[in-house]
Amino acid sequence: MKKIIILSLASIAMLMVLVQCKSNNEKQEATTKEVVNPNLHKITVKEILNATAYTYLFVAEGEKEFWIAIPLTEVEVGKTYSYEGGMEMKKFESKDLKRTFDSVFFVEGLMDPNPPVVAEKAVDTTKSNVTSTELSKGITLAKGAISIHDLFSGKENLAGKTVILTGKVVKFMPEIMNKNWIHLQDGSSFKGSNDITITSLAKVKLDEIVTLKGTVVLNKDLGSGYKYDILIEDAVLVK
Repeated sequence: MKKIIILSLASIAMLMVLVQCKSNNEKQEATTKEVVNPNLHKITVKEILNATAYTYLFVAEGEKEFWIAIPLTEVEVGKTYSYEGGMEMKKFESKDLKRTFDSVFFVEGLMDPNPPVVAEKAVDTTKSNVTSTELSKGITLAKGAISIHDLFSGKENLAGKTVILTGKVVKFMPEIMNKNWIHLQDGSSFKGSNDITITSLAKVKLDEIVTLKGTVVLNKDLGSGYKYDILIEDAVLVK
């Protein structure tokens, strides 16, 4: 009788160990799955076409071949890069190249897995959490305008409202989804956020200081991995 009890207890203990191992394995598998980024693409450049504002790349991803467009960038043929997301435009006409692409994916930029070696610099671990109300030299807010700091720090109260922003154009991506996409900075920041994306029909130039008036939209999901915590839509130039 005693042997039976001991064997039963041993069996129960073994069963609990097996269940625990299975549970741990399932958790490990779930964690591994969470790490995979479905929006990440690894591509090899086969052809390059440079236009005024964009670099068009004919690339291969596995057995697939297609065109992507990025802001004007120096890229090497035969080299492998990666990128996230991408907005597909069908029958897109490039006026600069005088060419219509059956399909082209607009991407904000490429990640180089083997960037050029540069001298090491001290890493500022606080940079990602910087908050500053100071504006860059040469930037003065227009009448009624708010800073990038004020925009991000008070975004919950500004949702759906019209705001005026003054800053320097650090990126300009024209004619995507029938709009121009502008990245604006003014030197201020809130917890690391110092760049605001703006959609507009207005045309601006890189490094130009402009004032734009548009509507604040929160949690904008455009699909294809493009999500914005805050976006300024349908902005117009203020003179």
